[in-house]
Parts: sequence; structure tokens; C-alpha cells
Amino acid sequence: MHKRGTVGLMVLTGMLASCGGGVTPTPVAPGNPAGFTATAKGSSQIQLDWSGVPAGAHVVLERKFNASAYITLKDSPTGTSWVDQGLTPNTTYTYRIKAVNAAGSSSGLEKSATTAAPGNPDFTLGATPNTLNIGPGQSGTVSISVTRPQNPDGAVALTLEGAMAGTGVDRIAGSFTPVSGAEGSTLTLTVGANVPVGTYDLAVRGTNGSVTKTANVRVVVEKWLLVDDDRSNNNWPGNSTAPDSDGDRSMRAAMAGRVFDVTVVPYSASGQEKDEPDGPGVDTLKRYSGVVWYTGDTIVSPVTSDDVANLQGYLNTAGRRVVLFSPGFIRTSATNGSTLAEPGDAVRSFFKSYAGVDRVAYAGVIDGTYTVTGQANTVTQGLNLTLTRGANRADLAPAQGTQTLLTVGSTVVATAKTGVGTAASSQLTLLGVPTGRLTLADTTSLLGKLMQ
Repeated sequence: MHKRGTVGLMVLTGMLASCGGGVTPTPVAPGNPAGFTATAKGSSQIQLDWSGVPAGAHVVLERKFNASAYITLKDSPTGTSWVDQGLTPNTTYTYRIKAVNAAGSSSGLEKSATTAAPGNPDFTLGATPNTLNIGPGQSGTVSISVTRPQNPDGAVALTLEGAMAGTGVDRIAGSFTPVSGAEGSTLTLTVGANVPVGTYDLAVRGTNGSVTKTANVRVVVEKWLLVDDDRSNNNWPGNSTAPDSDGDRSMRAAMAGRVFDVTVVPYSASGQEKDEPDGPGVDTLKRYSGVVWYTGDTIVSPVTSDDVANLQGYLNTAGRRVVLFSPGFIRTSATNGSTLAEPGDAVRSFFKSYAGVDRVAYAGVIDGTYTVTGQANTVTQGLNLTLTRGANRADLAPAQGTQTLLTVGSTVVATAKTGVGTAASSQLTLLGVPTGRLTLADTTSLLGKLMQ
């Protein structure tokens, strides 16, 4: 009886064991990571990279040199890379990586690297371009070059500095992306949505040990105002605010890619009074870095005396720009019809001091199409634009120092004057051609060049 009981117990025990009933597996130490490299970075740093750590294990990094024993550098470092710094130049270091879990550690992988002989930590920085025009909520990029001597030492760390540098809707943020296979980085600058228009100077600082260099970057935060003053249907009271003229559609489409607002100048029932309608006031204009104002084919007081005063006040603010498409405004300022003559007394100061134009004339409605040509060595170089039948035209005689931008044959129809206003830093571009008589492609091309 005793033997039978023993045999039965053994059989039962074997059956339970075969079913895994409550038996805990013996812990097993992990194998080595799949990959491990050691790469010297100059004379005082070695970068360690690893991969393929067994599941449930962490890594331990160890180092030795000469005949010394291994010392632990890092236990459970985060990521898959770590830089050993403050090393002796021209010295060979041996590293070992182990995978470790509760049961023990792997045998370890070894790699050696030799730091370079002492080198030159000097460098130079460059920023291209060093000036960017960026709208609120938009981004732009700058190429940051780092030039090193033949025997470089150390690594250059880059930071963005300046009163407006930072994060948030009222700051300009910067992020650096290293250029693969080369020194330097791409700097992405993002302007917060609430950053006011203006010019902001920032600095890229490079640091390599005790050596520090800077490269200046200027960000011009621009937001444009498009003034729809062409007396088309959407400008009349009670009509839809949606653009309805060819000029409206073309001008809005040509502004694509820029940050801009639109203001539609309303007209009274008669629309014949010389003292109205007025466009935006000077305080409104000053919220923008640039203003594009267009009046289409209308010749009935399209720019009022108050508008002129407001534009002058706006141009007196530093760094502002106005692009004014208005043959009608030039017509109402002309004193001798189609013959070039000094503008009227009320607007003479505006034309001479701000537009840089000595004489004006109104050629009238052209019976047929005509072509305007961009001028060499200006932003309009290479342009040839055709205006459709029925387009009106005004002519200009620029003063010395004023740039001719567009001509019809030998007649000047567009000019640009820089350094205007009491701050001597604004620009007024005046065009005696209507926008609504240009194709969308020509409007986009022309406006894009004038807003550079």
C-alpha cells in the first residue's frame, strides 16, 4: 500500500508540474545590447550610441583608460546616446555597455575611441539672410553657418537672444535644426500672433568653451492693410461686402501668402462730395507696416484731403510703406489736364516731399490697350504688363532721387520714393494705372514686386 501511494503522489506532482501549476520560472540575465559605438568629438568629448536593449532591461555605461579598472559613468541613462565630456586630449578611452535586469547583467560590449590632440576652438558665425519680413503668426528661416579652423576643437552651441526672443504670442521664437553633414544649422523664426508690426533685432550666439561669437538677425514684422477705395458696387451702402469688381478680386488674390486686413471705403448716396468719403484714419494706418490703397477707374475725388493728411502722418512714422494705385487722385491734383504741370497747392507738398514727383498730368481714358514696362535695376525689371481697353492713365515727372518704376514708352506712370517722412525711413510708391484693368497674373506679379 505504501508503494502505491508514493507512485500516485509522484504522478500527480508530475501532472501539476506539466500544467505549470504555481511554478515560477527562474529569472534570466539579459543579453547584450544589439549595437554600441564610441566616437571622439574633438579633444575633450566622446559620444556613445547604443541600440537594441533587451526588453525589461536598462543599460549601465562604464569607462576605463590605460590600465585602470572600469568605473561606472551612467546607470540607466535616458535615450540611446550620451556624451562623455571633460576628457584629456590625445587619450584613448575604452567603454563598456551592459544590459541589466533583476537577474543580473550581460557580459558587456566594449568600444574604444581616442580624443584628438588639442585643437583650435575658434569659429565664425554667419546668418543668411540677415533680414526677414515675417507676418504675425508666420515663420521664416535663416541659414546659420559655422566656419571652423583646420584643427577644430569642441562643439559650437547656438542660442537665440534679444528682447523679443522667447515663446508665446507676444514673442519671436527660434529653433535650430542641425544641417546634416555640415557645420551650422537652419534657424526657424516664428513670430507670435500678437507681436506688433515693427523691426526687431535679434542675435544668434555661438558658444564653444570660452569662445563666444554672435551673428545679428533682423526681423521686420509686417502686416498690410488693403484699402478698397475703387467705388465699385461693394463700396456703396447696403450692398454686399463681398468683393465684386475685377480689381477687388485681383487685389485680394495678389495678397495671398501675406498677413493683411481689408477695409472697404463706403460712399454716400451721391458719392460726389469732395470732402468724402474718407478712408482709414492715421491711428488705424499706424497699426500696419504697409498700406496698399487702390481707387480703380474712379475719378471722382477718390483720395480726399483728409486721406492725404492721414497718409502723410502715417509716412512720418518710421519704416512705413504705401503703395497707391490711383490715376484718379493724380487727375484731381493735375492743374493743366494732360500736360505735365505742378500739382495743385493743396497736394503739392504731398507730391513733392513724399512722392518725389515734380509734375503730374492726366492722360485720360486710353482708347485701346496699352503696355507698361518695368525699368532696369529696379524691382519691376522684366515686367511687361498689358492694360485692357478703357483703362485710364495718369503721368508723372519724378524729381531727382525718385526712382522710375514703370513707363508707357517714354512716359513715366509709376515711381517710388524712399527715405520720406519726418523719420526719413518710409517709402511711397505712386502708380498712375488702375488695378482693375490688369489680369490677375499681372496684378499678382506687380504687387509682389512692389511689396518686397
